Amino acid sequence: MSDTDGGIDTITANLPRYVRAVAFGLFAVHLLSFAILRGLSIDQLIASDFHVSVVTIYPFLAAMVYGSRWLKRSELPMKYHARIRNWFVGGLAGFLSLNLVMIATWPAGSLHNNLGWALFAASVGGAAGLGIGLLEARRIWHAIRADRQSQQRREIETQNQRLVGFAESVAHDLRNPLNVAAGNLELARREPSEEYFENIEAAHERMATLIEQSMELARSGRDIDETEEVDLESFVERCWSNVPTGDARLDVEASATVEADPERLSQLLENLLRNAVEHGAVSAQPPAAEAIAEQGSTDHSSQPRADPGLTVSVGPLSDGKGFYVADDGDGIPESERESVLKSGYSSNANGSGLGLAIVSRIAAAHGWQIDIDESVDGGARFEFRIDAPERAVGTGPTAENG
Repeated sequence: MSDTDGGIDTITANLPRYVRAVAFGLFAVHLLSFAILRGLSIDQLIASDFHVSVVTIYPFLAAMVYGSRWLKRSELPMKYHARIRNWFVGGLAGFLSLNLVMIATWPAGSLHNNLGWALFAASVGGAAGLGIGLLEARRIWHAIRADRQSQQRREIETQNQRLVGFAESVAHDLRNPLNVAAGNLELARREPSEEYFENIEAAHERMATLIEQSMELARSGRDIDETEEVDLESFVERCWSNVPTGDARLDVEASATVEADPERLSQLLENLLRNAVEHGAVSAQPPAAEAIAEQGSTDHSSQPRADPGLTVSVGPLSDGKGFYVADDGDGIPESERESVLKSGYSSNANGSGLGLAIVSRIAAAHGWQIDIDESVDGGARFEFRIDAPERAVGTGPTAENG
């Protein structure tokens, strides 16, 4: 018995054809045996014993042919055909074997009657087994499909709830700079001033940033189609160059590779590095900047600046099953560590609250687990744990110091 694609044997892959072949084979044996043992004269064909054999055998053969045609036209997945095959072969062989024992014990007299009895047993057993197999496979398939549909509905409902929350968050975040722009526009109409126009421009820049980050957040949760091995050291350095880091310093503490989608990993690291730099400088932000932030300004002079001593460290976990990003800044209070990954949460009055939400969704799309802890130097430490062996991080001979 040869195998076909997917590990399904030839009989299972062509089960409807084999069932019909068995049915027509039994039909042919019945006619040939009757012709050889009784003859095909008119008198024999109208005899009662021929009619009895036709009535007791042919309906079951017809049921087998009908069942095979239904199976061929049905949407029943191929993996369920094996169950039907087992029921069909088991029913036919089992019932035939039982009746052969009975024939040997209590013979019906003539060879023709004994052969008719055996054909009847094979027909009944095959038809009954096929019917039971079809009903069982169909019931299991419908139950699984109903469960999947129910799960899909729950996922859609959950997704819709997230979309509603996402839309409300974006609307809320856009409302503040929009009000700032509207207020300054009204003031500019009464008394034109360069300051008002600068505030309007800053509000527009703020809204553009929010829209861009919102689109990035929406894209971040998509399934990962293809991954490749990424060299963590060179990749992090490239991401670091794309982020305004001021006087902060990057320290990649080991050579390592990680299996990931490069584009999505770039989003994750850039958002995380940006958060580390900005968060590590919040305490050093001058009071005046907070007042400007409340008005929606996005002037770089009012943004948090990295402390000259701030260091961001990146490297593999000690067990090689993931990587971390840590800093020596202010850290994240333990009571807020579950909240920081949620959309809309920000400790910065001028923050969008989307950066770490993007990080969380990209990690989830990769199947990674995020743990937030305190670094050795008292700052924030984000650990990305990759439990699957095929996604484990390859590391070089170095210690983990984050």
